[in-house]
Amino acid sequence: MNPRDFLQTAKDLLKSDKPAACRTAFNRSYYAAYNVGVDLLEKSGHKVSRTAKAHNEVTTYLNNCAIQELVEAQQKLVNLYSDRIKADYQLWPSHVEKINNAKLAVKRAEIVIQTFDSYSSACARQRIAKGINSYKHKIKSVSGTSPDS
Repeated sequence: MNPRDFLQTAKDLLKSDKPAACRTAFNRSYYAAYNVGVDLLEKSGHKVSRTAKAHNEVTTYLNNCAIQELVEAQQKLVNLYSDRIKADYQLWPSHVEKINNAKLAVKRAEIVIQTFDSYSSACARQRIAKGINSYKHKIKSVSGTSPDS
């Protein structure tokens, strides 16, 4: 499945301004961007776990890949994640029930995906791999363990 299909689902949900549709649009927007990020990291040679800790791995790898544009996209992804948590698990925040905020989440996810896509070439993926490998080496030399442990 193409994770970008989640973004289209989020857009389709915005045809309604009902609270549940808006909350679900936040969710689908985040997962579209997140899964494109996972795909980019894996194509760069860095396996992402299939557990709940995968969200943190994606954040850690992107934050430490030594490419500023991806670090900034990662921060946008973290913000999408935060709103997704509110939309999915906290029924009291009303900002995730507003159509304009849901539209902003979709737009943010589009920007994150465009950034990730701009690093999809083999050369760019090598840069990502090099930056992450350097980070892993530093962590291992300081702690004596791998950040994947």
